[in-house]
Amino acid sequence: MRSGLKVTETATADADDGTAMSAALNRLYGAATASAGEIVAELTESERARLAVFCYGRVHLNATGLAIAATCGLEQLIAAAHSGTAGRTIFTQSRDRAALGEKPLPGRRVPISLAPSAASRAAIAEPGESIA
Repeated sequence: MRSGLKVTETATADADDGTAMSAALNRLYGAATASAGEIVAELTESERARLAVFCYGRVHLNATGLAIAATCGLEQLIAAAHSGTAGRTIFTQSRDRAALGEKPLPGRRVPISLAPSAASRAAIAEPGESIA
């Protein structure tokens, strides 16, 4: 028979854990962005562009996508995005980010997208509106 580990939850522990986890995630995303160039160095420019577009479209990988896009030409990004507007946007943002030294803006945190819970949807639902 296995004995389970009992964890006691407290508001203080949750706040401390949240702060520590947020700091760790920020460092992880920063490390991924900083090493993106060396990770994709063996890929062709077309492959890098496709990967950049893929990452750019995910909130948690957006900065990494821009770092990869900085190694690509405009034509490859347009082809990978299947859109002139999207390709130009990624190209421009990647160059703006490179000009800043690929450092995040002061005070800006990486947004994390989470699916809303039923309770939070109920809290924001209009009176008489059903929540699915």
